[in-house]
Amino acid sequence: MKPLFLALSGGGAHAAAHCGVLRALEREGIPVAGVAGVSGGALVAAAWAGGANLDDLVDQASRLHPWMWVRGWGGGLLSGTRLGALIDEFVPVDRFEELRVPVTVVATDVDTGEAVVFTEGSLLRDVVRASCSFPGVFPPFSWEGRRLVDGGVSEVVPVSRARKMAGDAGIVVAIDCNAGGRWPAADSFIAIALRAGLTMVRGRTRSELTGADLVISPSIGESGWMRPDRIPRFAEAGEESLVEALPELRRLLEE
Repeated sequence: MKPLFLALSGGGAHAAAHCGVLRALEREGIPVAGVAGVSGGALVAAAWAGGANLDDLVDQASRLHPWMWVRGWGGGLLSGTRLGALIDEFVPVDRFEELRVPVTVVATDVDTGEAVVFTEGSLLRDVVRASCSFPGVFPPFSWEGRRLVDGGVSEVVPVSRARKMAGDAGIVVAIDCNAGGRWPAADSFIAIALRAGLTMVRGRTRSELTGADLVISPSIGESGWMRPDRIPRFAEAGEESLVEALPELRRLLEE
């Protein structure tokens, strides 16, 4: 069987779909050789590779108040420590080298727009925080004189990073947890502006996904980046999408 590498997108609460995908892979006995993640995808990747219980992560995240879900570790537009505490609890180790498989985490330099890629070292939890730092909601994370924010700003789905890990011998599966949702009606200025931005992001996503051997887009139903109450459903959608893709995935791994 060829080695399997995953590219996990961001997407706020939508990222719970990645938990469902990983649970289904484990149940089906399909090993994962490495993971690249941005934002919420980076959190799930590090939590899973560190040995955390993904069921507990889904449960605790679903219990957060909607605004608590997006609060950072202090300083920005919103104050508080809930996301930081969640990362500290569910990323059990702080060194990349202690993870059970290689993990690549992507953040973004807010001043240059460049992707900043981490694959080793002792700052795993801090790097995950940086990759989850949505601009305007969380303060940038300072690292070696650079200000780092959400990895999804520079790479929506880190397929190229997973491909680099996989080389010529591996299979890359991209999990785009934002494409399979239904957006509610946009009837305010802010909602329309957000929808326009998301439309541009989806255009970028299509080009990034071309490097994947297989793309899975969980059918999450009504979208909601800041809807913790829907997190269990998003996780179920991820599991269902992997089961649906199993025949093609097995074919790719065994050919």
